[in-house]
Amino acid sequence: MKNYISIIAALSFIFLLSCSKTDSGGGTPTPNPPPAPAEEKIVFGLDPDPGSTTVASTGNTYAFKVNVTSKIPAAGIKVELTTKKEVDGSTLSEGTKTIDPYTTGSEISIGGLSTGTLYNVSIVVASKGTSSNTETKSFKIARK
Repeated sequence: MKNYISIIAALSFIFLLSCSKTDSGGGTPTPNPPPAPAEEKIVFGLDPDPGSTTVASTGNTYAFKVNVTSKIPAAGIKVELTTKKEVDGSTLSEGTKTIDPYTTGSEISIGGLSTGTLYNVSIVVASKGTSSNTETKSFKIARK
């Protein structure tokens, strides 16, 4: 009989150990914070808008504005401008600019335009917080 009691006591002890709950830190798990909202895609226009025609400049400089019409990202934006001669692809000496930070509606000018030369102008507006959030526009300009 002592053997049965010893066996029952041992089995009861093992059973209690296997059923005991382990502490996993306790409490209610904290939910993950919501993800940060994605930036609105950058959208901008040019003023004056060159459309699909070649812009005619009457002097050696041409001024225009970049107007961002989307919500500007919290980190801000920068504008990169490149002006190249169409004939050989060389960059105009005054034609590469990075404006950082950029305030929408501020005037940008391209200087050093030569008479009778056609140029390709590329404008990239980029978010300073999300490198993939960019928009590019381009136009042609010639000095009369």
